[in-house]
Amino acid sequence: MIEARMTDLNYNEILIYLGHRGQEITPEIETQIQRCIAEIRRHAAPRLVYRFLPVDKGSITGFPLEGNDIRQLLQDCDEAVLFAVTLGSDIEQALMRHEVTDMADALILDACASVAVENVCDCFEEDVRVQLSRENRYLTSRFSPGYGDLPLETQTGMCGILNTHRRIGLTVTENYILVPRKSVTTVMGISDKPQKLRKRGCEDCNMFLNCLYRKKGIVCHE
Repeated sequence: MIEARMTDLNYNEILIYLGHRGQEITPEIETQIQRCIAEIRRHAAPRLVYRFLPVDKGSITGFPLEGNDIRQLLQDCDEAVLFAVTLGSDIEQALMRHEVTDMADALILDACASVAVENVCDCFEEDVRVQLSRENRYLTSRFSPGYGDLPLETQTGMCGILNTHRRIGLTVTENYILVPRKSVTTVMGISDKPQKLRKRGCEDCNMFLNCLYRKKGIVCHE
């Protein structure tokens, strides 16, 4: 059984969510960001639910997914793992409080929370990869409803098949929005062959803060 976990939040990823483009970060803003990171860590209660399902000819058995992109992702796979992650209702309440009292803090908290929920997803993905590596099995990249041509309304079916409402308190609105907001549903394929993974972004580069490419609004990678 893999448990939800969260490691240190990636500061560069937070800056990306805040739209940072190489401008100076003042000591006051740095202090504000660090305060918001601490608040997110204090309120976050990561929860996770997942399920392994068989795949046949690019389709998940018992849970067909629309779109060519997901079929392409799963074309070499014989199994998939569906999972959902949420940071919990305390984060939602903290965001709502700050949206009323301090919008600057609210924006930074929102960025920190977005990075936090992705962090939990990354940790789960890492744990699954380690588990599968012992069997010489491989994961694809993550793919969530709303990516490519996978419809956003797929969230409803994913939450249903994972029973997220009962197991982790995660629901979907009639407009296919996850509640609490800082939540994710996604799928990864499992194959006997190594899978080509999407490249990570600028946040992993140690030149992030001083990058001349980013200051011009471009990137150095494809």
